[in-house]
Amino acid sequence: MQQAVRDNLQDVFWDMYKDAHGMRPRFVDTSAWTEEDFEKEFTYLQGIITRDLEEQAVRQAQAARDFETRISETIAMGAWTRDNAIRWIHEAESSGGDDDYLCHLLGLKYGYKLRTTA
Repeated sequence: MQQAVRDNLQDVFWDMYKDAHGMRPRFVDTSAWTEEDFEKEFTYLQGIITRDLEEQAVRQAQAARDFETRISETIAMGAWTRDNAIRWIHEAESSGGDDDYLCHLLGLKYGYKLRTTA
C-alpha cells in the first residue's frame, strides 16, 4: 500500500475512532494493517457512530418534551409568557442567559429554538 493511501486511511481511522469512542486511538498501531483491515474497522466504527447518533436523537427528543412541559408548568406558576418562563429557567439552571448553554445543560439539540422572540 502506498504511504499516501496509508496516511489517509490512518487519518480516517483516527477521526472515526474518536467519533465512536470519544478519544484518539493513540495505543493502536495500524502500521501493519491492510486496506481490508481498515475497511473492516471503518464498518465497525460506523455502526457504533450510527447507533450513538440514534440514541442521542431519542434522548434529545425526550429532553425537548420535558423542556416543553417545564415551560408550560413555569407559565402556569406565574411566568405568563414563554419568554419569561425561559428567563426563569435560565436563572434556575445558572446558565447566565446563554441559550446554547441551557440547551447543553438540559440535553436539548444544539440550536433548539427556545424563544418566540429574538
